[in-house]
Amino acid sequence: MELREIVAPTMKELFIKEIEGKILSGEWKIGEQLPTEREMERKMKVSRTIINSGLSELAQNCFVEIIPRKGVFVGDYMRNGHLNTLISIMNFNGGMLDRKTFDSLMAYRLQNDCECAHLAALNRTDEDLKLLLSLYEKINHTEDIAEIAQLKLDFQHAIYCATGNIIYALVCNSFKQLSLLFAEIIYRQPDSKKPTLNLLDLITAIEKKDAQEARNIMHKIITMRIEELGQSYFCHNFPS
Repeated sequence: MELREIVAPTMKELFIKEIEGKILSGEWKIGEQLPTEREMERKMKVSRTIINSGLSELAQNCFVEIIPRKGVFVGDYMRNGHLNTLISIMNFNGGMLDRKTFDSLMAYRLQNDCECAHLAALNRTDEDLKLLLSLYEKINHTEDIAEIAQLKLDFQHAIYCATGNIIYALVCNSFKQLSLLFAEIIYRQPDSKKPTLNLLDLITAIEKKDAQEARNIMHKIITMRIEELGQSYFCHNFPS
């Protein structure tokens, strides 16, 4: 039975959550002007420093647009957003994605990971192989869900690095929070398949530099995990 440290949110985090909530709920529409900082300070009982800092972060995540000498407006976050925007939307929905976004993300993952397995088989080094085998053994010898999730992310990152393309590795890092969340969802299910299933076959294909076989095995692994995740993710009638 696991317990985690309870950490109280800061005033800035509460401010951001409040503004995000009004935007994501549709109460404040795209293009609508926000109240002035003076009005927010008076009504929300927070300092101007917190408001400035919070709005700056909201702008970085595309929820608001700050136009000098005009004011702050609700941004077109769906058109201009990025990964942090997606994570904020998930947090607002209780950690969930709608079905369309989920399916889009899984399609991206399927195509990207299969291509990376293909390239890893072509470009891997002996050091890449040693790391993959080491991570495989660690995954195989732990039952801690959080540790498995982290190790599976490390394994995925090692595949991306083995491609020899630094951009793939950076993309993997950018999806870290989502990948950890999805892995924990999968491996907390009692009927989840072994986290090491097919991984050794994948390593063997990469070792032999059999790029097509590596692609095929990765396709099998990702397809299986998408099926598991989809069943677990939407089993309680979340938005579709």
